Amino acid sequence: MKNLLPFLIVPFFLFSCKNKPTAASNKSSKDSTQFYPISDFILEQISYVDLRDFDIHYKKEVDGKIDSSIISKETFRSIATPFLDKDISKPAIKHAFTESVFQDLSTNSYTLNYRAKAADEPIQNIDVLLFENTKTVKILFILSQRVNGDSSILQHHNWTANKSFQITTSTKTNTGFNSNEIIQVTWQKKNSKHE
Repeated sequence: MKNLLPFLIVPFFLFSCKNKPTAASNKSSKDSTQFYPISDFILEQISYVDLRDFDIHYKKEVDGKIDSSIISKETFRSIATPFLDKDISKPAIKHAFTESVFQDLSTNSYTLNYRAKAADEPIQNIDVLLFENTKTVKILFILSQRVNGDSSILQHHNWTANKSFQITTSTKTNTGFNSNEIIQVTWQKKNSKHE
């Protein structure tokens, strides 16, 4: 019986070790929620414009003064790039947000909402509106904030799929100076009438 005891204990020990969950598997099960990958959508949109023969219209309004022009695809990519920094789907950052989903019957869409848990989080809120039937993005809304010296900066990044995007920046200083900047970029087939 003494000689048989080690043979009974060893398999039991190996079986117990094999089935014991590791820290990595516990972590992945806790982090199984998948946020909408905003950067994938933006890269698809940049590619959509890049592969087509579009006129790309740029309009910038700063405190009521307007400047507009036709821009190159390279300039378009440069202006669109800040949207890529607003992706919160990576594990390192998504823990700072709560997700909610609701259906809007009036617009036949679903809205994915991501709200920051902390008031000092750079990205405060994201709404992703999806078409109900295709689950593709209709509109993306992002609200973010940052501090630069004595200035507090609030930004709204909005993207309407296959049509346009807009970046609105409101700057306030401790001395009471306020400034608003609106950048709007739209694209359409060449020789189409631009509204």
